[in-house]
Amino acid sequence: MPDKTNTSKVTQQLNDLLETVKKIPTSELLDHALYEKDPAKKAVFKAMYEYVIDERQSKTIQQKKFTI
Repeated sequence: MPDKTNTSKVTQQLNDLLETVKKIPTSELLDHALYEKDPAKKAVFKAMYEYVIDERQSKTIQQKKFTI
């Protein structure tokens, strides 16, 4: 069973990382996702790009004036 203190520390680090990723321009994330040669790094950049796009889309959909 994981240590609660360690788990909360890891959770905080991940939350900090995600907040930092939101500050990176999407065009920069997309460029790295498309042109990175290392497949592992490419997958990470792609995941970060999709996360940022998903967050923005969710905020847009939640707006009261948003209609489909």
